Amino acid sequence: MTNTRPDHLPDFGKPPLNEVALGVQFSPPIGYLQIRSGEVWSLFKSDYPVVQEQPPLEPAFETFGLQYGQFGGRIGFFSGAMHNRFWFLRNDGDELVQFQQDRLLHNWRKVGDQTNEYPRFEQMIERFGAEVRRLQTYFSTLSPQALVINQCEVSYINHIEVGTGPLNLSTWLRGMVIEGVEFDDVNIGLREVIRGENGQPIGRITYEVAAGFKPDGKRIIVLNLTARGAPKGTDIDSALQFIALGRELIVLRFAQVTTEGAHKAWERKQ
Repeated sequence: MTNTRPDHLPDFGKPPLNEVALGVQFSPPIGYLQIRSGEVWSLFKSDYPVVQEQPPLEPAFETFGLQYGQFGGRIGFFSGAMHNRFWFLRNDGDELVQFQQDRLLHNWRKVGDQTNEYPRFEQMIERFGAEVRRLQTYFSTLSPQALVINQCEVSYINHIEVGTGPLNLSTWLRGMVIEGVEFDDVNIGLREVIRGENGQPIGRITYEVAAGFKPDGKRIIVLNLTARGAPKGTDIDSALQFIALGRELIVLRFAQVTTEGAHKAWERKQ
C-alpha cells in the first residue's frame, strides 16, 4: 500500500489531537514464552530504550449476527495464562510500542508542555508496518510461521479545551442543543457499523464523549474515535489496509460531528 494522504480528507492546522494509536491483535505465536520478552525488546531497543510493565489487555473481537436477546459488540475471550504488556518508550515518551503475546500497538501522544508535533498518520503507519514485520520475522525464528492477525484498530483521542463555566457542548459538537438545559457533565457512547465491499459488517467505529481535566486544570471535552474490526485477510498488508480505512473514516466522522465554529478555531484547511 502507498502511504499518501487522501486528497478528500479534511485537514486542520491546529487540531485538538492528544493521542493516536495503531494496533493489531493476532493468535499467540508458536514457541513464544514470556521469558523471551527481552528478545522482543531487543528488536526495538535502539529506538525505544525505556521499558515499563503494564496490566495485559484481554483478547477482544467485534462480533456480529448474535441471536435475538443477545448484544453484539466487543467481546473478550480469555484462556490460559495472561502475559504482561510491555511499553517500549522513546526517551521523551511521545512515542511508544506496546507488546504482549497477542498484541502490538504503536502510540503517539502529547507530552511535557504539549507542544510536540503529531508526525502524521502516513509516517506512523509506515513505522508501525515495519515494526509488525520485524516482530513477524522474530516469531518465524521460533517456529516457521507468519502472524495470524484477527483484529485491527486505530484510535484518535482529542482533548477539546472548553474554558470555564458551563459545559457548552453545542459550541464544539453538532446535535448537542437542548433549549434551556445547562450541562455540567457528559458521558456519551455510540457505535457505527463498518461494512466491507460486499456490504457485510467488518468492524465498528466507537464514539466516546466525556468531560475531563488536563494536568494544568483546564477543563476539556474528550472525544475518542476508534475503528476496530477484522481485516480482509490475516496477513500484515490486509491489517494495514483496514487501519488506513479506519483512519479515513475517523477523520471524516470527526469533521461531521464537530461544528463549523470548532473548525475555525482549529484552522480547518479543507
